[in-house]
Amino acid sequence: MKKLRAGILGATGSAGMEFVNALYDHPWLEIDGLHASPKNAGKPFSEATTFDTGHLPEGIKNRTVRSLGEIGSDYDVICSALPSDIARDVEGECARHTPVISTTSAYRYESDVPIIITEINSDHYRLIEAQRRRGWNGWVAPGPNCTTVGLVMSLHPLHQALGIRRVYMSSSQAVSGGGYSLLRRWESQRMPELPEPVRSYEPIEIRGDVRVEGNVIGHIPKEEEKVQTETGKILGNYREGMVVPADFEIECLCSRVPVVDGHYEAVFVETEKSCSAEGAAELYESANERNRDRFGSLPSSPRQTFYVLDRPPMPLYDAYIGGGMSVAVGRIQETPHGLKYQVLSNNVVKGAAKGMVQVAEYLASIGFLEAK
Repeated sequence: MKKLRAGILGATGSAGMEFVNALYDHPWLEIDGLHASPKNAGKPFSEATTFDTGHLPEGIKNRTVRSLGEIGSDYDVICSALPSDIARDVEGECARHTPVISTTSAYRYESDVPIIITEINSDHYRLIEAQRRRGWNGWVAPGPNCTTVGLVMSLHPLHQALGIRRVYMSSSQAVSGGGYSLLRRWESQRMPELPEPVRSYEPIEIRGDVRVEGNVIGHIPKEEEKVQTETGKILGNYREGMVVPADFEIECLCSRVPVVDGHYEAVFVETEKSCSAEGAAELYESANERNRDRFGSLPSSPRQTFYVLDRPPMPLYDAYIGGGMSVAVGRIQETPHGLKYQVLSNNVVKGAAKGMVQVAEYLASIGFLEAK
């Protein structure tokens, strides 16, 4: 199989670096170009990024970063990790000639654009054909919001077997999900002991940046709305050129906590059919078998999609199971109306670049993504 040539946009940022990590030794794809903002263009990659490049081959470390204005049509696939405010224009221009996989939300909510998680809704790729009407020879396929990933993956086997009436979810999200600037700011604040709490007899008016260390930030702008919209779309059914969203209620509260990697969620599911905790665990194991059969040959697929734990999943210990491509589900319990459980997914691996590389692998495996 001829390797697909990939160009990475926003290569010097955190999500871009994850694309580099996912592709630099990939058996099916190869990095053919690195692109970033004008301030980094013209520099060797190792100098243009602030992330550690010691593990990378010299050919990648020394590769000259090019500007976004130098994106050619000779790539087989473009991997976009651009900031959302510029992604729409750049990705749309690239899609005129080349397929684009993306970690951004620029096209995520368009009716002719699928949000694909390989093990959940790979058949939604057929929606891409509708993008021809835009005059594109390529296409855009974005991944979901990183918070959506663990929730949707854990719901899918239950949705298929039991039916879902409504979902309530509360998330505790890692600082790496807030982007590079938040992660760096938090890292610079870390110290051997937690800061002294602010002691006040009256509520404090918060202005500007809020400290993450030793704190919980109980609102992430637009996060809850994204999770609600994306969950329905991803778990929906493809029918005659469109996706009919899943028809159940979902409410969520999303918070930022002082954890580096891994989004933890407490989930309450009201189901159409009753199911015991043991029965739910069996549904996840059955999903593992199906996914091994369908997607096990893809280079980025983990040995198990789901790890069912007899304890709560914990970011410090479980965020990188399956190389960060698996989901940990724990404390499954039956309730009078359905089930409750806790789920943990890796927001920087499965929830970002490598999850989208897996999508590209699947599309290549069915002949939908080919070398030019």
